[in-house]
Amino acid sequence: MIVDAHLHVFTAHDDPHPRLVDELAPAERTAPAEDLIAVQDEAGVERAVLVPLGPEDDYVAEVRRAHPGRFAAIGVADDAMLGRVPDADPVERLRERVDAYGLAGIRLNHLGEPGVLVTDSPVFSVLEELERTGRVLWFYAPPDQLPLLAGALAALPGLRVVLNHLGFCPTGMTVDEHGRPRIAPPIPPPTLPGVLSLARFRQVHIMISGEYAFSAGEHPYEDLSPLVRQLYGAYGADRLMWASDYPWTRDVPGYRRLLDLPRLHLPGLTEAELAAIRGGTALELFTDLWGD
Repeated sequence: MIVDAHLHVFTAHDDPHPRLVDELAPAERTAPAEDLIAVQDEAGVERAVLVPLGPEDDYVAEVRRAHPGRFAAIGVADDAMLGRVPDADPVERLRERVDAYGLAGIRLNHLGEPGVLVTDSPVFSVLEELERTGRVLWFYAPPDQLPLLAGALAALPGLRVVLNHLGFCPTGMTVDEHGRPRIAPPIPPPTLPGVLSLARFRQVHIMISGEYAFSAGEHPYEDLSPLVRQLYGAYGADRLMWASDYPWTRDVPGYRRLLDLPRLHLPGLTEAELAAIRGGTALELFTDLWGD
């Protein structure tokens, strides 16, 4: 079974489904579930992990209800969860959203202030709750957050983590001519040693995705193959997971072509390893994808 471990669906910004609006996703832009399902069916992809653009969970929850067993959902942390709302309890906010929308994890771009122990951060209680309930930390954060993540993993040995998009730590995103995120770090990025060092924590996984946003070239993004090989060497196939980052990649390079990337980056993969990257790892993390 092939699983797309990270993508986005959204409607136009309107009253039934308000959402984040920015240069990447202007109010009129849409990526409806009906299109996603058609594209995935054509490519033979049977399951997926949905991630909203911002902390609005309504549409993702609606899609999951309409297609039980096909999708899992990750929420995006809001200010209350990050401890930025006076008198709001971050853990209670997490529980409210999990109970209301069936979230399997939370995407965080902030764990605490750099130089401060993560155990002293208001976000640490959220991480404790994720560990307690077996939900996943979806991590996509600036470079100064990597040391805090290492501290959290040392303190919470059961916390399950997925590093988004090859472990890159995003800074300075723009939008390219195809309406896709564009981030142009040096390759390899200076954060790579820190990302590789996190492999010592067995509960850390990493997403093989987002090449289009970081590469200086076009598909198959050959300048990133050495980095992917290093990630494979550190983490092994059983902790890597393929993702499309739909809808940004729907037309360029094209959804189906993305399925080839694990094999192109890692031509020596066994069939069992390829199956793990294309779905087995995600199925281990998300019981919501098991279906009937």
